[in-house]
Amino acid sequence: MPNIISLLCPSRGRPNVLERMIKSAVDTAAKPSRVEILIYIDDDDPDRFSYLSSHKNLVSNKEIADLLNIDLVVGQTLRTPLLNNILAERARGNILMITNDDQIFIDRGWDTRLDEETKHFPDEIYCMWFDDGRYQDTLCTFPILSRKWVETLGYIEPLLFEHFNCDLWTWQIAKIINRTHYISDIRVHHLHPDTGKSKPDNTTERNLRGEKPQIDKAIFSKFERYRILDASLLQDAIDEYDTAK
Repeated sequence: MPNIISLLCPSRGRPNVLERMIKSAVDTAAKPSRVEILIYIDDDDPDRFSYLSSHKNLVSNKEIADLLNIDLVVGQTLRTPLLNNILAERARGNILMITNDDQIFIDRGWDTRLDEETKHFPDEIYCMWFDDGRYQDTLCTFPILSRKWVETLGYIEPLLFEHFNCDLWTWQIAKIINRTHYISDIRVHHLHPDTGKSKPDNTTERNLRGEKPQIDKAIFSKFERYRILDASLLQDAIDEYDTAK
């Protein structure tokens, strides 16, 4: 069966930026008919009606029509990991990719590259990522995971965090079991203010409020034992596959 790829994208206060990301993903996909995009917006977002209007226009857009699905979820304001887990539960794909509204897909055929790279992992346990234009191979950002990975752990992002360190958490687990896989020739750039390619906005500032970075950093340091446990669960899945061959 062909791979189905689900992009998971919570968004707030950025309907136009989100639309740019979606169009770039579709424009550069070789086979958009097996790609779905799932979006979560807060029900108290001042721009929620702009999101609804944009979603309606996108659904009827001929350029977007080839997508397998574009789903918009409106719900209560929650921590980012919870949002991505909600979207993961709704996803149809066997490949799940965390995305941000302020990303832009640059290289064509990113989806077929995933077809090629996932073949290296017949046991379906992997953590992949593209060139984000910021960290490259020094840090996994926006992990690409299999459904088997997510179902084995019971989450796509750890529920411990407010907003930060989720990617780092997943990357560290993948490193323990030697399943990190950087795809250097596909650029999906994160236009973060740190890169100089965008300016901080209300969403950027909101994410930094209440010492969220410091809180999440402390949580990351405190719960290394949970990462080791989760790595052992994934290693068991790898070993089980090898034994069954």
